Amino acid sequence: MAAKGLKPALLVTGASGFTGRHACQHFHDLGWAVTAAVRKTPPASLLPGVKAAECELTDREQVRQLIDRIRPHYVLHVAGRNAVPDSWRDPAAHMEANVMAPVYLMEAMREFRPDGRLLLAGSRLGVDPAQGARSVPHPYSLSKSVGSWVAEAWSALYHLPVMIAEPSNLIGPGESTGFCMLLAKHIARCELGTMEGKAPFTISSRGAVRRFLDVRDAVSAYEKLLLSGAPGEVYPVTGEQEWTLGEVAERLLCKARGSVPVQWGSETDNAPAPPKSETVRSPSLSELGWRPGIEMEKSLDDILAYARAVTESSR
Repeated sequence: MAAKGLKPALLVTGASGFTGRHACQHFHDLGWAVTAAVRKTPPASLLPGVKAAECELTDREQVRQLIDRIRPHYVLHVAGRNAVPDSWRDPAAHMEANVMAPVYLMEAMREFRPDGRLLLAGSRLGVDPAQGARSVPHPYSLSKSVGSWVAEAWSALYHLPVMIAEPSNLIGPGESTGFCMLLAKHIARCELGTMEGKAPFTISSRGAVRRFLDVRDAVSAYEKLLLSGAPGEVYPVTGEQEWTLGEVAERLLCKARGSVPVQWGSETDNAPAPPKSETVRSPSLSELGWRPGIEMEKSLDDILAYARAVTESSR
């Protein structure tokens, strides 16, 4: 941890992504000294007040040099490959990004800042190793599961202060490839009349159930975990309510200014994976003083406002 009177030094990986941008802004607003790790340095306007550092996280020496240079008190690792379809095409790249990159970060922290605290963003699509390899639904799930297991092992083997967060479906304003943002952009394009004659937006299944959480709530949870999370623990970071895709879609469509064509899939299309079994762990996020604070309606309003602004500016 930072000495009294000094700004906490934080490294955010995946800083140009959906969660990473919100994290950089959140911790910058708190007065932390934030460094954003990115593959290519973005324009300064994308990350106001935040230092950018180029680093290929699957390159061990680049990671080592970055940690040596910054010596961060905290690392928030939200980088990685997150597309299930892509994981079928290139499973090795997913293993490199979701397993070896965390290993390189932990090893560099062990060398240069062994008392520094690291939070790894895992996935609710992970599987329980006790269920065996045959239970793995896709390479993405395997890569995220192994990455989390390795982080837990490094904490146990080397007493490294590393925690694992398992966020549910994150939504909110900003560039995202999630269901809510994709539908919101479709609505915005329809409102501008640019979708005439084009295919309707396809929603896989009305009944598919998800737990959605605003990304800004997730980032506030990450703050709690970086400061007070128990090393080696896995923390679910989820919304309190389950929603069907149909319920969320209807709420967004009701906000549209005009007709928006959509196409509904059958109830058996793209059936969601069985919910991950919960394990009672201590301490929990609620015991650390965190709970979601942004209502679904607020999230959807902000998503649609962002989609409209981006769509209008790209005309």
